[in-house]
Amino acid sequence: MAEPSLVTPDVVRKVADLARLRVAEAEIGRWAEQLSRIVSYIDQLASIPESAFAEPAPGDATPLRTDEPRPGRGDEALAENAPRRLHGYGVVPRVVGPGH
Repeated sequence: MAEPSLVTPDVVRKVADLARLRVAEAEIGRWAEQLSRIVSYIDQLASIPESAFAEPAPGDATPLRTDEPRPGRGDEALAENAPRRLHGYGVVPRVVGPGH
């Protein structure tokens, strides 16, 4: 017997709404099936025994660089990277939709 879908069409609609994606109603079932397969695959990770995640030996750690401050070039870096400046600040496009 097939396992029930982990992701329902209502979940797909909610996620699409949160992500501001337009998904055609005819495609909702296919998205639900694909997302269910992804979630099911991720759930398989729970079956990996803890012993598989053994701590690395002390000598195997990634060496760290010293954390020393260095000049960030402030206004010079902003002038190079900002497409436009206004009153000394970099201007970026609005990323929040209307009403938010």
